[in-house]
Amino acid sequence: MVFPSWALYGLGTAALSAVSMLLQEKFKVNGFAIAFWNKVACVLVTTPFVIYYGFPHEIRFYVLMSASALLFAISDVVYFSGISKAGAGTISRVLPASVIFSFLLWFIVDPSSFHDYLQKPLIAALILLVLCLWVYCATHLRKCAISMKAARTVWFTIFASIVGPLLAKEITNSTDIGHGIYAYPFVQALMMVIIWTVFFWARKPVTSSILLARGACRYGLMIGCVGAVSVILNVVSIYHVDNPAYTAAVSYLNTFFILLIYMAMGRKSDGNVAAGIGMVVCAAALILLKAQV
Repeated sequence: MVFPSWALYGLGTAALSAVSMLLQEKFKVNGFAIAFWNKVACVLVTTPFVIYYGFPHEIRFYVLMSASALLFAISDVVYFSGISKAGAGTISRVLPASVIFSFLLWFIVDPSSFHDYLQKPLIAALILLVLCLWVYCATHLRKCAISMKAARTVWFTIFASIVGPLLAKEITNSTDIGHGIYAYPFVQALMMVIIWTVFFWARKPVTSSILLARGACRYGLMIGCVGAVSVILNVVSIYHVDNPAYTAAVSYLNTFFILLIYMAMGRKSDGNVAAGIGMVVCAAALILLKAQV
């Protein structure tokens, strides 16, 4: 079997996501400031590409992108703040629970895709079982129960992780991928920067000294460069797969990558290695089963 492109791009997303989470864990920049400069970097990185390849012409693309930008303008601040407080490992173990909800919700958005699974009920049942096992492994990478405090801290990010992939699929379907692959991260990031700028001047969530601090700018731009490539890979993966929850499942292997990096660094962790290996096995099984649908 040829390794599917959506899974390959999803793995790239997972690796880069793990890097950006660990960088924020290390630097602990203010959530609003890091989110702002993260997307500024994304705009800067993708600008040459959108100038060369152009922008989508479909109005639907920009309407859906506006909703996505508003959703993640809130989610990103919560996400980066949560990493600073609870750590990359803890947050990465909370978010995967969204995969099952995202997987099932897609059938409401696109009922026709459900019929493809009905034609092969055994494969469909196995896929659902593997997804459940995957979430079980992801959420038990700690020997203790998931911290409810961490879950409450990033509850909006969990919500965005459920809705976001579905919205991203609709956006990628609304235009030609040749235009959308770079226009997606550029337009989304630009809209988010505008939203945050207006919010900053209206509500002052942080002081100017915090937002414009040298460390915030430097580390935010650094993480943003990694994040820009991660978003591009994620967009391409979602475009090539029928249910965006598959991309989310593979990209959430960042949980496993973070565990490996912790171990390589000799960092004490209560991580469950068996559960981490289980995640990898489930992801491989998911890719194999998806090829049968």
